[in-house]
Amino acid sequence: MTTQTITDEKLSHQVSINIPFESEKQASIACNSLSPDLILRSTELSVSCRSSDRNLICEFSGSSDRVIRVAISSVIDNLKTIIECMDEFDAKEDVIFTEA
Repeated sequence: MTTQTITDEKLSHQVSINIPFESEKQASIACNSLSPDLILRSTELSVSCRSSDRNLICEFSGSSDRVIRVAISSVIDNLKTIIECMDEFDAKEDVIFTEA
């Protein structure tokens, strides 16, 4: 995790995190799952996520380190749920009913 100052004075703090996945498909699913979340205070925070190969890259820009910390915590909580869902449904057959 790296922290650096960016040019926009309002969003003067920046952090980028790189989360590796087992496959490119998993990274893409995680990225797509995070994309619908809206930022409530866009004047204080900007979050962008993208997948690259087997990695999910999330970039945070915020007005303070506290704002970024809260945003990262929220994304990590969401990722935990996304990963649990992938683990639960991965490699399972698409069978709803079995014949007796």
